[in-house]
Amino acid sequence: MKKAIRSALICSLALCSLASSSKKDKSDKKAESKTAAIVGRWSMNGTDGTGDDGYGLIFSADGKGSIYNDTSSTIHFTADGPDVGGTVISDKYIKEDGDNLTIDVNGNEMFIMKKLEGREGYDGKYALTGGMFYDRYLEQMKQKGGDNKTPDIVMDFDGDKSEIIINDIFTYEIDDKNLTVSGFAGFLESNGEPIPAEYKIEGDTLSITDSKTTVTLKKVSE
Repeated sequence: MKKAIRSALICSLALCSLASSSKKDKSDKKAESKTAAIVGRWSMNGTDGTGDDGYGLIFSADGKGSIYNDTSSTIHFTADGPDVGGTVISDKYIKEDGDNLTIDVNGNEMFIMKKLEGREGYDGKYALTGGMFYDRYLEQMKQKGGDNKTPDIVMDFDGDKSEIIINDIFTYEIDDKNLTVSGFAGFLESNGEPIPAEYKIEGDTLSITDSKTTVTLKKVSE
């Protein structure tokens, strides 16, 4: 009799464990599905995220987020020299030291960069580490409630186009209809504290609503 009871208890515990595991698996798959839906690049000011001054957010599968901004009208490289704000200046304003590149105009260091990936001419990917443009970005982030961490900023130059990406500047978590962002996401004013918001994805449109406003984004790539 004792063996029968013990056997029944073991079977019951096994069934409970399986049921619990099944529920957990379903819950995890549901959470993963929601995360997968938001992963990608989302434009905040247009349907294609391209063109001068296009900008938006990049949600990564690892729960981290980045900000991108089209900087083509601010700077790109031409065959005659860098085009800065619509004016092509001479190559003599470019200082190179190994992988380090500085654009210095009459004593004003505008861009201080380190080459990460070279292409033809000066095209390629660079880590932006200093200069007036870098300082301006830091100031804008500070004004909008960003923290004091040194950001990982990369600039990508490709012909008459350029883009800046501030990597892993925020983290995010998804729970049902809720999206919690920690760090700096540009449109959310935060000092690094978690900011709760509601989100909704309909087709290629993402809507994020916090306590103050609703931001609508368009998906442009995975």
